[in-house]
Parts: sequence; C-alpha cells; structure tokens
Amino acid sequence: MSIQNIDYLGSLLNADELNSLKKAAERHSQQSNMDFKIVSVDDKMVEIETTQGETASGKYATQQVLLKRTAELFKKRLPGSKLQITANAVLPAPADVVDVSWIDQKMQEKGLRIKQIAFETGIDRESISDWVTGKKAMGKTVKAMFYFYLSG
Repeated sequence: MSIQNIDYLGSLLNADELNSLKKAAERHSQQSNMDFKIVSVDDKMVEIETTQGETASGKYATQQVLLKRTAELFKKRLPGSKLQITANAVLPAPADVVDVSWIDQKMQEKGLRIKQIAFETGIDRESISDWVTGKKAMGKTVKAMFYFYLSG
C-alpha cells in the first residue's frame, strides 16, 4: 500500500492525476518503504500522514526528510490546497547494534564467560557459544536479550 484513502482526493484530482500520484507514491514505497495516508480532505486543506517502515538497508529518513518528500510529492499535484503533514520516522531499535564483535567487546569489559551467561539466562551453553562466535545467526529476540543483558 502506498497511499491509503487515495479516493479521498477524487474531488480534487481527475483519474489521470490520481494515477500519476499513485505511481509516484509507489516509487517512494519501493525505494524507501514510505507509505502515505490521506487522513482528511476539504476545500482548502489535505491532511496527510507519512510513515516509513523497516528498510533492508537499515537506513531511515529523518522526520524532516519525510515531511519534505511528502510535501514535494503532493504539492505539485495539489497546488491550490494547503497540506498538513505529519511524519512518523522509524527509530532503530537499540538492540540493532548487537553483533558478534559488540558481544565480544561487552563480555571482555565485564569479564563474562559463556558459561556464566548460560547459567544466568537459562539458555544452553551451546546456543550461547554459537551466537557469540557467529556460528549461528541471531534473530531480533536474541539480539535484544544480549543487548539488555550486557548493557547494564
């Protein structure tokens, strides 16, 4: 979905203009995982909400960039309307910093061993060892566990 409630703009744009707007929004969706929602429309104002979901690259636009891109997208197609835009920027999860080298560094700083982590978390030593050495990939839950266990 790139523009939710696009039909709300039917009173302001013809079918070709709606289609052009939809295609441009789809490019933003494909390239940056940005989606738009038309919240309300009246004679003078169009209220738009922009969100950006997770991206494969892990790179996210700031709130200012989301606002700017949304304004650029809609302003040239709705020149007579005032735009009220809200943007919800994605904030990366704190646990996203967790990788094998981060875990190794934290374990060294705290003088921890795999055996102790296994004992205190209740997770078997083999699994802890596989994650710590990079033999086994860590999912988000595992990264979060290491982050909160080793950050304090």
